[in-house]
Amino acid sequence: MKRNFFWRGTILSGLLLGLGWSNLWAQPANDQFANRIFLSGTNVVTTGDNYGATLELGEPVQAGFDGGASVWWSWTAPISGIVTITTGGSGFDTVLSVYRGETVESLVAVAFNDDEDYGAGITTSKVTFETAANVTYQISVDGYNGVAGPVRLGVQVGAAPPLPPAPTWALPDLNGMIVRSTNYAGKVVILDFWATWCGPCKNGMPDLVALQEKYGKDGLVIVGADVSWSGEGATTVRNFLATWTPTVNYQVVMSTTSFESALGGITAIPTTFVIDRKNMLRKKFVGTQSYTTLENVVVPLLYRDPCLTCERTGRDMTFRWPANVLAYGLEAATSLEAADWSPWLEAPITSNGTNTLRISMTNAARFFRLRTAQ
Repeated sequence: MKRNFFWRGTILSGLLLGLGWSNLWAQPANDQFANRIFLSGTNVVTTGDNYGATLELGEPVQAGFDGGASVWWSWTAPISGIVTITTGGSGFDTVLSVYRGETVESLVAVAFNDDEDYGAGITTSKVTFETAANVTYQISVDGYNGVAGPVRLGVQVGAAPPLPPAPTWALPDLNGMIVRSTNYAGKVVILDFWATWCGPCKNGMPDLVALQEKYGKDGLVIVGADVSWSGEGATTVRNFLATWTPTVNYQVVMSTTSFESALGGITAIPTTFVIDRKNMLRKKFVGTQSYTTLENVVVPLLYRDPCLTCERTGRDMTFRWPANVLAYGLEAATSLEAADWSPWLEAPITSNGTNTLRISMTNAARFFRLRTAQ
């Protein structure tokens, strides 16, 4: 269990009791979220401190721990890859949180950490996660129980290791017809190994049905593969599915030992793979996964880098963007650096999977972008 916080000091102890910790120093320049310091680059190290820092109204609890002395930075990923953010070298017990969002009230946690390795005595913080180019993150450094000290913040992003391609396959469905992986070229695939007698497999099937129902029209394909060592044939699986509720709305095939070996072997079920639109293996899960867990993986793969096109006709601009489940909306602002991007209130016309919106131009500068709440 983490130790209780206590003040350490000698000469200042009387001042701490009489004045309070936050009154001994002026507030840092980046105490408030609105005054966060902007960082750039692939390998950034910056310093500061959180002496006199405060907790502002609406600020989320940092990493689930009491803080109260947070300071803020903002960093935009210049490339896609794996980013590591660390407070290593800071002079106190830090709490590190990373968010998406542009106001303190709208922040959504991406990653957080209290101690990098408490057992080894490393009470500074470290997070690592995957990012895409041009994504902006808000970084908060706080002190455990509000402790303060000098901050050293490092941000480093490097190219993600190459993804292994998914093996191609040709497997029989429950009627003996061959189904090929090439049938799903350009799709996001959830490949789920299961058996009819597997309780955890059956627990996860309603979520697979719901995911296929919601995202199928936008390019998600779910394939249930009855594992080769299940001991059951296609007739058993077909009879099981005939009475299963909810009705399975995704493809079911019979797996083979050779296919499973190409994936490194299937030793437990359910085992679930997520394959992106370029046929690269993105994730492997062993055990039942929730709807939310799988959704959080497939949504970025389905909707990454949506394209907003524009075409000028006279004094009108016509914008077009994909119409899909994620429901991107058009926002406008008077400058790229504006903090008050606002939804464009006029609704687009949707036809054949595309949103179209025609806007009359004015003499005032306006910038447009796509944004989704998910």
